[in-house]
Amino acid sequence: MKIYKFGGSSIKNSKRVKNLSKVIKSVGYKNTVIVISAIGKTTNKLEKVVNTYFLKKSPYIFLFEIEKNHLKMIKNLFLNKNYYVLNILFYFNNIYFFLKKNNILNYNFIYDQIVGAGELISTKIVSDYLNYKNIKNIWIDCRNFIKTDNCFREAHVNWKQTKKKMKKLNNKFSYLTQGFIGADKNYYTTTLGREGSDYTASIFSYCLNAKSQTTWKDVPGILNADPKVFKKTTFLKSLSFEEAFELSYYGASIIHINTLHPLKKKKIPLYVRSFFFPKKKGTLIKKKKQINFKNSFFILKKKTILLSFFKNFVEKNISEIFNFFSKKKIKILLIQYSSISFTVCLEDKFNKILNLIFNLKKKFIIKKINNVELYTIIHYKKYNEKKDLLGFVKNKKILLRQINFDTAQWVLNS
Repeated sequence: MKIYKFGGSSIKNSKRVKNLSKVIKSVGYKNTVIVISAIGKTTNKLEKVVNTYFLKKSPYIFLFEIEKNHLKMIKNLFLNKNYYVLNILFYFNNIYFFLKKNNILNYNFIYDQIVGAGELISTKIVSDYLNYKNIKNIWIDCRNFIKTDNCFREAHVNWKQTKKKMKKLNNKFSYLTQGFIGADKNYYTTTLGREGSDYTASIFSYCLNAKSQTTWKDVPGILNADPKVFKKTTFLKSLSFEEAFELSYYGASIIHINTLHPLKKKKIPLYVRSFFFPKKKGTLIKKKKQINFKNSFFILKKKTILLSFFKNFVEKNISEIFNFFSKKKIKILLIQYSSISFTVCLEDKFNKILNLIFNLKKKFIIKKINNVELYTIIHYKKYNEKKDLLGFVKNKKILLRQINFDTAQWVLNS
């Protein structure tokens, strides 16, 4: 089988949904699993619902707006809309019911039950529309196949159960399903982390021994830098899994890092292609016998935190700090230390940093700088510093600079 993954941008309005149907028809959809994200910015809007509900305020104005947007899309896609409206209202009614009846005061649990509905709603619309256009597919609920633990918002896949469930899928058919979500043993919705739809696709690829996986984006493939930030960029025809790992780790918004592990393990090629130009080959990520680095990669990670600890450091002190980072699931992007200081640049997507500081401030003097920018150049040896003159550091204060064997990083005041 082949696996296709389409993100929220590809279905953000009715025009894009119609384009998606043309793409699928042109590239072929037999023996395919199509994984689709929530529409446009729906996930962000559902997060507002969660936050207002958790603060014991009324979330319904946000929910009504989301419902209105989806109903408008149905109106633009179908001539006889009534049947399709009822399909969608079923999922919205489930959200309303949950908001009224829920008595579990766990933010992450509430988050997954509400935010996870975005994918269920979007895929039902897209699946119905494809069948409406005679592109035959079977809609499946991903929660029946991807089984996880109950670590809400960052669930871990139970691979044994998941593989067993996926054996029920017939590779002679085409399926359409959701990214981002799974279910625990009690059938509560779990999510795989933000940008987890790519990961969902690779779970299907791994369990079904897919021939290939394709991520469809609004760009022609992978560039060595974000064109919105850097003036000169180079299109990359191919990448190794190792290079893709590095780019993802340091913050390039290309492929979710968890996506790559299952694909590499089974040597399943990953294509990144444009849904605007589906006939173009895009970028291929694959296992390479020998890696010859030809390009430097430039990555900007915004809204990071620079955190410094001051004390006469011994190995025990550093170990204690690392244990806290690990427990709080705080991702470290850069480390620099001496005998009296220990500095890290990090991202805090679960808002755990204040709790960490509270627990460690009795033992260390701690300094925190918010909203710093982290610039990373991978394959720094290939980079012609004289030509570029480090334009991205112009008029900004350098808080920290670090150059290793083949990677250079700058932390700057934004």
